[in-house]
Formats: sequence, structure tokens, C-alpha cells
Amino acid sequence: MRRGLRVGLAAAVATVLALTGCSAGQAGAAGDEDVFTAAVVQTYTTPPDPDINYDGPGLNIIQNTYEGLVKYEDGTGTAKIVPALASAWKVSKDGLTYTFTLRDGVTFHDGTPLTSRAVADAIERRAQVDGGPAYMTADVTKVAAPDDRTAVLTLSAPNSAFLDYLASPFGLKLISPSVLEEHAGKDHAQTWLTSHDAGTGPYELASAKTGSRYELTAYDDYWGAKPGFGTVELEISQNASATQLELERGEIDAILGNLNKSAFESYAQSKTVTTSTFPNLTTQMIYVNPKSKAFTSAGQRKRLFTGIDTKGILSAAMGSLEEPTGQLFPQGMLDSALDDQGITFDKDALADIAASAPAKGRTVRIGYAGSSADGKSVAEELASRMNSSGLKAEAVAYAAGTIYKLTDDLSAAPDLAVFSVFPDAGHPDSWGRIIYTPKGGLDLFGAEVNGLDAGLDKALTTTDRSAYGPVARSVIDSRNWFSIGSLNTTLLTTPGISGTRKAQNLLEYNVLHFAALGRS
Repeated sequence: MRRGLRVGLAAAVATVLALTGCSAGQAGAAGDEDVFTAAVVQTYTTPPDPDINYDGPGLNIIQNTYEGLVKYEDGTGTAKIVPALASAWKVSKDGLTYTFTLRDGVTFHDGTPLTSRAVADAIERRAQVDGGPAYMTADVTKVAAPDDRTAVLTLSAPNSAFLDYLASPFGLKLISPSVLEEHAGKDHAQTWLTSHDAGTGPYELASAKTGSRYELTAYDDYWGAKPGFGTVELEISQNASATQLELERGEIDAILGNLNKSAFESYAQSKTVTTSTFPNLTTQMIYVNPKSKAFTSAGQRKRLFTGIDTKGILSAAMGSLEEPTGQLFPQGMLDSALDDQGITFDKDALADIAASAPAKGRTVRIGYAGSSADGKSVAEELASRMNSSGLKAEAVAYAAGTIYKLTDDLSAAPDLAVFSVFPDAGHPDSWGRIIYTPKGGLDLFGAEVNGLDAGLDKALTTTDRSAYGPVARSVIDSRNWFSIGSLNTTLLTTPGISGTRKAQNLLEYNVLHFAALGRS
């Protein structure tokens, strides 16, 4: 593989987030209808630096204060790349040169005008900081600026995922060159950007108390549409139940995510709370430990998959929060004919496995991230159904950091793991390398597929996504992974909050683009 792919733990979706805001009835938590208060129900201490942040929750700051050259379209169920700070772009026939035309009239939050210099400086800084997202621009060997409105990027080799990585929520964000120079210090301005921002987005970071509270204020000179709220307050909370009570009392506007089926569906008939879901590329999977003594061959693992009633399990555990899938990759990333997993439910399979030599008398342990409500629900439902079929099973919670270290001792690791992941970008290369290669960071059991890296490298050289068919087939044949469902972003609001669909993005799990929101 040409580039050093390093995926941070928070690129996974075992991370869950809740956003809350001021109610239409109470004119906001601060007594001002122009204020939207959001409570993030999860620990979040990562600096809001676009070259450092690799956390899902952090995107609520990054995506509202910074912008890249391109982005994925908001409010739609397809991963369509659209203009952002670049109004247009061209790709050379050999796939090595990308020419971007920058927008006129854009300024950074410190007043510095946007020019092509910012593109070169941003790419250089990303390499210097060398954080988790650095791999996305690692193929860039040269940045030319023939004029202030034109940036020309040259790659070391053709990379069909490059535009997707630029559009990624974790992709390259442009930072004021003036700020990078003035506050460079000894760490390329990392210290300064812990409590400030230097982007071009609709909001600027007015104050930051790491891990506790963040305040965003609308940028008066923003080049795009004026945000609906002048101020957004982000508060870090560890008490989801208290947040729900605040919503019920009309003290806040919204809760985004961090809800299990019963909590979400309890509001279905409410007159004071509106429920909605939004499609997402987040995919829930069952990983199989290649060292499991209960499932020692690809044939046995396939038999296990046929015994898992994904539709029934997801209906019982997740309801409208998740849609069953038969595809290996996130739905819509590939034509279904290329990555259909070929699994048909067999109600007798689990009983047969219980009686077979490898599994007989064993207790199958099903691991899940303790912080994941969806993982817990599905793991427990799966264990219950296994036990009902005579196959002993138990669901086991793992602390957030622990579940990423299962490869340290596979003999002590669970037999299976239920885990949800969202890709860095809407391109199959992103998903394939992150999940199915040990270097990717989210191959929880370190399972390997012979020749997969070479297959991914070959597919990356063409824009024809059918090239990922052989990649998908080799992963499917290994039966080390089984994609079972596509998670939805969930949202609870009080009546009167508008723009919620346009504020969400297929590539961002439980994140809001606050500028699209308003009070009707």
C-alpha cells in the first residue's frame, strides 16, 4: 500500500453523541431565541484542531468552523461530492493532477482573504502535524499556485479516492496562513488551535473549556448563507437520562443520538417531542476471532452467519434505528451484485452448531463496546437467541480502549464482536483498508485476507468501482466479517426547530451542521 493509513480509534462508530438545544417555548437556555444549546452526552477531550481531531463528536466543532475544497452534499442519502471552498475542479487524464478554482470573497475568521497559498500551507501543516488524518493527503507531492484563485495538486500516483478524502469530514481543512505563521510556536500552532479556530466556516470558536464547554458564534463575514442561530453552546454531559428530562420539560431543543430503541420509540406518540431518523453509512458488523475454537474454518463461520436471523435480531434490538443489509460494504458504496454476502437465514443452523464438535459444550463470548447502546442491544439479543437454540453464549462489555486491543491476546479475546463503524470517506478504499487489513486500525481481531492489500492498490488506480468486486469477494469468502445492518442517525427535537434534515450528512454519525437550523 502506497500510503501510510493510520486510522484513529474515533473513526469508528462505537462513539455516540447527543446534542441538545433551547426550546421554542422557552426562548433558549440562555433566555435568547438566537441561542442553540447542545449537550454532548459523552466524554470529549480531543482538541478541535482539524489536523488532530479524529473523533466523531469533534466534528460538531470542526464541520461548523472549518471548510475544505470540496465536501459531501448535506441532507441526502447519497455520497455526492459538491463544491465547498473550491467552486470548480478538473482532474488530468492520467489522474495525477487536480486543479481547483477557489471562490472569490472568502475570508478566514481572522479576516485573512482566502488565496491558493492557504491550500499549500494546509497540506504542509497536515504532514508536519502527522495526526491520524494525515494519510489523506500523503500522496500529494507538489502544490502549485499559478494565481491567487488557482491551486494545482500533483499526486505521486493515481488515486481514485483522492477527491473523496478531500471531501471527508476528516479531510483537509483550510486554515488561515496568518494564524499559522503568527501562532506557530514549536508545534505548528497546535497549542493555539486547542482553544481557537482559524477556519472559514459559518461559525467561529468563541470560547473553549476542554472537555466541558464550547461556544460557537456566527461569523459575520461568512461567504455563504447566514446561520439560523447566532450562538451555539456545546456542553459535555455524562447523563443522558437527565438530558431526556430536559427535553421533555421543554428546556432544550434536541437530542441527537445516544438513544436505544426503547428510549427513542417512547417518544413516538409524544406531542412535545418530534422523532426522526436520517440515513448513514455507519455499518454494524459481526467480527469473528480467527483464533476462536468454536469457529475454526470459513465453512463453520459461514454456517454461523446463516444461523443469525439479522432481520429478527435488528427488529427486536434496534427497531427503526437500524436497517438490515445483505451487502459487505456500506449500502450504496458498491453495486449490490458486487458485495452480496450470499447468506440466507436457516433457523436450524445454530442448533446444528451447538451439536457440532468445535462448539459443543463451549460458551461463545460476544464482545461489544461498553459505550455503544446499539452494540449492547444487538450482542445481548444475539446471545439470547443462541442460548434458545442450545448454543451457550454470553454478551461481554469491553471498555472503550480495551476493545481496540483484542489482538494483544487473541486466545483471551471473545469469539465474536458486535461493532459499528463509519468510514472516513464515501469510497470503498476507505472502508476496505480500515476494516479488513491489520494496518487499518479497525480490524479488531487482526484477521488477514491473502492478497487484499495488492487488490486494494490495484482497484485504487481506476475510477471504475467494479474493480472492488474481487476485493469484496475475497473478504466475503474468508467469512471473518459479517455486515448485518446500516445504522440511522436519530434525532429528537421539540416542535419548531427547522432545517434538521439539511443539517445532517450521510458521512457523519450523530453530527449537526448548525447553520442549517432555525426556529420556525
